[in-house]
Amino acid sequence: MSVITRKLIAKELYVHRWTMLSSAAAAALAAFVCAFGRTAFNVGAIAWITAVIASGVMLAIYGVMHERKEHSLQFVLSLPISTRQYVFAKTFGLLLSFMLPWLVASASAVILVLASPAVNDGLLPYIVVFCGFLLANFSVVLCGALHARSEGMMTAVIILTNMAVSLFMFIVGALPGLRDHMAGPVPVWNGTVFNVLLIEAIVLAIAVTLPLLTSARRRDFV
Repeated sequence: MSVITRKLIAKELYVHRWTMLSSAAAAALAAFVCAFGRTAFNVGAIAWITAVIASGVMLAIYGVMHERKEHSLQFVLSLPISTRQYVFAKTFGLLLSFMLPWLVASASAVILVLASPAVNDGLLPYIVVFCGFLLANFSVVLCGALHARSEGMMTAVIILTNMAVSLFMFIVGALPGLRDHMAGPVPVWNGTVFNVLLIEAIVLAIAVTLPLLTSARRRDFV
């Protein structure tokens, strides 16, 4: 990895530091609210999901589309760096930027389940697979942003990935291997859980790798 590539990755972390910190704080606070009863749990869960999703959308929009719109990308590509190196730095840098609030949100949700007597420990496997989905979902948003050539295409990506959150909750949450154990006193780690995690890992790997194989080869990337 070249010095310029490392500096571009560090630049992403610095530019988006306030988005990272505010999203992480909002997610942790939302998880804390969930411990105060059923109504508070519902409100806090919605706020928790919103904080994570919003951070990913903002990173994709301001990290890729806004940079392209303001033509600052032309300056970056004038540096002694290839398009492939730029795409790698952008992908890795924004992924790291998202992982801070994602890790805080995931940890706070896990702590909530384990520490709060009002939340069944059987919910833990679903929380884990849902957190994995949010990471994979962001990778798809980022992949879409690196491929989108217009704001309309980016808007479509955001709408579809946001709809995917609800579909995941209804479809995956209804799988017997997860549904039947959510209300239980202990977490059950079965084949359903590991299969869902495997699919999420595959989606993440494809979404992160695809821009290096496609966008980096485009002559009109700017």
